Amino acid sequence: MNPVPQPPSPSQRPAALPLVALILGLVGLCVPPLFLVAIVLAIVSLVKGSEPAYAARKTLAIITLVLGVLYVPMVGVLAAIAIPNFLRFQARAKQVECKTQLRAAYVAEKTWFAEHDGYLSDPGQLGLVAEPNARALVRFGQGNLGSQSLLPGAAQGRTPAPVLDHGIPADLRSTLGLTGTCPDCNVTIACVHNLDDDDTLDVWSISTAERTDPTGLTIEPGTPYNHVDDVKD
Repeated sequence: MNPVPQPPSPSQRPAALPLVALILGLVGLCVPPLFLVAIVLAIVSLVKGSEPAYAARKTLAIITLVLGVLYVPMVGVLAAIAIPNFLRFQARAKQVECKTQLRAAYVAEKTWFAEHDGYLSDPGQLGLVAEPNARALVRFGQGNLGSQSLLPGAAQGRTPAPVLDHGIPADLRSTLGLTGTCPDCNVTIACVHNLDDDDTLDVWSISTAERTDPTGLTIEPGTPYNHVDDVKD
């Protein structure tokens, strides 16, 4: 008669702790708090490595710790790649404010022209009002900021309007406002924004006239054009 095999005693069964540590370590690559738990469990498994139940799975605990050694520099590399890209993405999203305000100003100017055969350099007469949370300066002419501009909000930490105004390049400033004799006239409007609170400003313009950029490409009327890109500079 063959002897009936006996189940292994608890001391002979492989401990589950090293396996749990490895599984948590793999999951922890995506969920960092779990990775810290995995490291602690792996260390406990190695401390108990002399016990038969843990000796059988000591390799799993070692693999978990090796993952931990590789994880930290890997996270650093990923952060070095992801953070600048995220900041650029945020800055690109903020550029929408200038483009939106310029397009709204262009529509208002064209509507006024359709009724009065002329354009205005006073946004108030066009019915335009700056939003309370606006961060950009919109300039309709070369005169007084108060009467020819939509000013940014006064919230703490935002770039003051005079600083934004000073960032308009001289060649663009000279074209702002009305040119020509209406009805054969045009208007050019600028928008300035500080996307990331550094010394470089983001400068855009829109015009009812057809223009050309420095490379000779045509800028169609009603198309916002980026003169200074704060995302790159």
